[in-house]
Amino acid sequence: MTFTGAFVAASSIAKLVLAVWLFSRTLPRREPAGVRTALVLAAVAVVAGVAVTLGFSMYPTLTDDLSLLVGILTLVGELAVAVFMQRLVYDCPLWTSVFCCSMAYSLENLSSAVERTFGGLWPMASYPPPLPEGAARFWLFSLLVYAAVYLVFVRRVEKNGLLQIDDPVMVLVTALVIVVNMVLDVVVKDVCVPSLGVPGYDANTLGTVYLLLCVYIMYSVFEIVYNRRLQLNMAAIERLRATEARQYQMSRENIEAINIKCHDLKHQIRALASGGAAVDGRVLDEISREVGVYDSVVKSGNDALDTILTEKSLYCEKHGITLSCIADGRALDFVEPTDLYSFFGNALDNAIEAVERLDDPERRSIGLVVRRTGDMVSVHVENYFDGQVSFGGEGLPQTRKGDEANHGFGTRSMRMIAEGLGGSLACKVQGDVFHLDALLPVPA
Repeated sequence: MTFTGAFVAASSIAKLVLAVWLFSRTLPRREPAGVRTALVLAAVAVVAGVAVTLGFSMYPTLTDDLSLLVGILTLVGELAVAVFMQRLVYDCPLWTSVFCCSMAYSLENLSSAVERTFGGLWPMASYPPPLPEGAARFWLFSLLVYAAVYLVFVRRVEKNGLLQIDDPVMVLVTALVIVVNMVLDVVVKDVCVPSLGVPGYDANTLGTVYLLLCVYIMYSVFEIVYNRRLQLNMAAIERLRATEARQYQMSRENIEAINIKCHDLKHQIRALASGGAAVDGRVLDEISREVGVYDSVVKSGNDALDTILTEKSLYCEKHGITLSCIADGRALDFVEPTDLYSFFGNALDNAIEAVERLDDPERRSIGLVVRRTGDMVSVHVENYFDGQVSFGGEGLPQTRKGDEANHGFGTRSMRMIAEGLGGSLACKVQGDVFHLDALLPVPA
């Protein structure tokens, strides 16, 4: 048995399914996921079996102008079927499905182009080759291309990042480019058929040009998606920073008002206690201590840092969390107040969220140290946690809220602030303690 066009068609269908999975694997799946996946794979197996039995080729042959139109409609129909089947398994917007399937077709075409261009590295003794030898060469080149595309392109898109592909114009343009690419693939296949008598040099040149075109298309599309993701992340961080700036101003005004009222109230309590009124002194002492909790408990030497530390100290006091601070606020005078508020607000919010899950009162504690050493200011935050901490490709902890498209921007914002000041930020885990360290250079 030889590796004929029917087996090529069946193998190409299997490659297309593998490519769709490669682009869609991080998307949420519809339930029951196992049943849906089994039904779709069974349908694909039936189609591939029919292709082998009837000698069907998924690539139309071009003989005249009408066959070109039929070929385009055939390819568009195959893309539509792929989108339909992908949506049976994965729960994502239509535009995401169109994008994934279009890129899957592009990857399948790229692997075919690589096989045609570099197939001479594995010469065949006869044509068509024996089935084992032909299938081995076919899948070897295909899997090498798939692995390279995954490492270079697909892995750059973060988990669930494809869900943010919500620009119909961008997706339609991408799909149109992929369809044109598929038509060119059919043309190149027909031109390179040995029976047409095209010189080998011309056929090889055409195949090489098409291979480079496939690489360029895939690179361009992924750059668009990657940059789109970065733009969305930056926009989310900017909205977060704007909200934090407004919150900082409100918190500062509120804490100042509370401090003034508490200060006046403590003086009134002392006056009442020394005035001979019939009031139990122990009661007055207890009231004074309670009011003292709301007095400005942190004096670091930096107004912005005092504001955020006082605000978080009040929250921790109310929720049974110990917040220990050793902070030289004057060492951070070169940092903008809104940046300080954002940086320490995110750091302490993450620490508070972690220790609030703990039942042991001894572990519900957070440590913060800010000190200057030479021309550097170090910031260290540590807290206990429960469970596992997963780190992403950027070395930052991933959100535990399950929606990475809308959460997890706090640590990114902190890193942006640190790097914007010429410093660095790093996170690590030691046992059940999470450590966050930042180094900030002091301007000359």
